[in-house]
Amino acid sequence: MNGRTWKLPLAAALLALIALAACAGPAPGLRTTGDLRILAVEPDVTQGCPVRAGDWMALKGNDFGAPEDWGPEGPNTLRFPPEPGLAPETIELTRVADPATLFFRVPADATSGTVRLHVEGVGDAEFEVTVETGPGSASAVPGCTLPQAPPQD
Repeated sequence: MNGRTWKLPLAAALLALIALAACAGPAPGLRTTGDLRILAVEPDVTQGCPVRAGDWMALKGNDFGAPEDWGPEGPNTLRFPPEPGLAPETIELTRVADPATLFFRVPADATSGTVRLHVEGVGDAEFEVTVETGPGSASAVPGCTLPQAPPQD
């Protein structure tokens, strides 16, 4: 075996690892800190899907804490622009793992800009959102679908 023969499989393995890391990373357009990982946003606002006041949105990730952490007195927060931030009309943690799923409704006076999420003891995330006004919905944009409302107990 000459010196070139072993380099080719090594290079292929290295490229495969890089590709896997790129695919397993967070959704594009999301910035996270700490141990928080966001796997998906519905509708996919990171790809330009708009939302309107009252629309349901969903985040899927690794850890959003416990349901009681999302109450009015809880340490976890989700804020829409404008500053200092508007809380969602409704927020529900429907799954705590595999993946954790957080549903929320866009607040009435939200504007386009940066949405900020804080999960106590886990980390923070930010993503951009385009808020539109008037009739219609994100589902009218090709490739954009709103999540179903969270399941009711």
